[in-house]
Amino acid sequence: MKPGPTVRAPRTADSPPPAAATALPAEADGTLNPRRWHALAVLVIGPFLSLFDQFCVNLAAPSINQSFRLSPFEFQAVVGGYGLVYGLGLITGGRLGDLVGRRRMYRLGVALFALTSLACAMAWSPPALIAARLAQGASAAVLQPQVLALIRIQFPPSERAKALSWYGISMSLGMVGGQILGGAIPSWNLLGLGWRPVFLVAVPLCAFAYIAVARFMPSDSTTRIGQGIDGTGMAMSTLGFALLLLPLAAVQEWKFLPTGLTLITAALLLLAVFVRHEILRGRTDRVVLLPVRLFNSRAFSLGVLLNFLLYMASVPFAVLLGLYLQDESHLSSAAAGLVFTPAAVAIAVGSRIGPTLRTRYGPRVLVVAAALTAVGLAAALAAVALGTRETVVLPLMLAFATYGLGNGMIVPLLTGIVLAHVPPQDAGAGSGVLSTAQQLGAATGIAVAGVFLYPASAAMPLRYTEAMGAETVLAALGVVCAALLVSTHRVDAKG
Repeated sequence: MKPGPTVRAPRTADSPPPAAATALPAEADGTLNPRRWHALAVLVIGPFLSLFDQFCVNLAAPSINQSFRLSPFEFQAVVGGYGLVYGLGLITGGRLGDLVGRRRMYRLGVALFALTSLACAMAWSPPALIAARLAQGASAAVLQPQVLALIRIQFPPSERAKALSWYGISMSLGMVGGQILGGAIPSWNLLGLGWRPVFLVAVPLCAFAYIAVARFMPSDSTTRIGQGIDGTGMAMSTLGFALLLLPLAAVQEWKFLPTGLTLITAALLLLAVFVRHEILRGRTDRVVLLPVRLFNSRAFSLGVLLNFLLYMASVPFAVLLGLYLQDESHLSSAAAGLVFTPAAVAIAVGSRIGPTLRTRYGPRVLVVAAALTAVGLAAALAAVALGTRETVVLPLMLAFATYGLGNGMIVPLLTGIVLAHVPPQDAGAGSGVLSTAQQLGAATGIAVAGVFLYPASAAMPLRYTEAMGAETVLAALGVVCAALLVSTHRVDAKG
């Protein structure tokens, strides 16, 4: 990545007029950061770490379980609690970036992420580890949405696809790198610390990002001064989503009816009140947490749904596969992590060729990418269902190479389509919505996988194929959603 010349960003129909009361950051007034490519190299550390620390636990979980003997609920809290809090906080984190400065929030996020990663490594009990993981997810919610927002406002349309491809690479490699090192590091048992150094990977990267971002990015101006923050919206959205997902996460330890049904009903009612609150607040020209008007665009809505479905399928599938390779195939954590290596290579290739194929063949490449993702998961399911412990590894590596190619292609393509429908002044909130869909999809998927995975009796074996089958169906639904999105995009383009 090399720096480009300083250019003036063209004003679009989405941009506010010069006399608008809203003060925008320096990048949004038409002046692009001349060191934006250097800044991008620092910014992509954020999404890499966000996904790395979400996925590293998947392969490290058996080692953690040996230390703490986690209950099913504690296990899901350690693995899925990070993604849950991450998802709950992304819209708030993105909106805070819009209001008080994106560079400022990114630096705060990486500092908090370093501290909470240290807390994870030093945890002395399951409650301590769960609390640290939840705090780590909140830190990721502060830093992650700033990245997409800064790409949206710093790069002109001619450069944005390339910038987003690097963003996609960082996310995808964080996901696969977390799987690989999450398995390798516990097996190395560095200094007798077992799984704990898995969480220390983030600390030096956060320190570097904190220092470097101040050098390569200009200071940001405070926006919308005096209009306040939508604290009521933050509280209602957070509580609503927590109530929605908690019954699924705790299904093995709570009587699901009537407690679970009651909580889900309360969650849906509270979220409905939240949406109504945001609509009414927006009509009075006050700052809102969620610009509901974004969903007036059918393409934006379908893009958010597609993100939700893909992460609801792929994240839990990777969790399940990591557990299966160690529990059923009796691979070491390091060997299990290496099964995901072909996916890392394929993701890097897919992220680079996706925008090029999009330019040549049009938006239908998005459907191909979603189909490759679903086919890869289906092939992995077939390998687990039909193979043996001795023969399953090679088919799984080939299947995940196919999955990686599709996943690598779809991230920059989908992100570019969705953000194209977001005005610059709402870039943080729009990025937060997109990232929230990813993380809530992942948390929901882990909860749903748990429903299929755990048998009625603790004496019975875990039902890996049933749980993986449910995630594969969700990936197939993602292909249908991608086709609808492409169709809508074409209609909008003609209009």
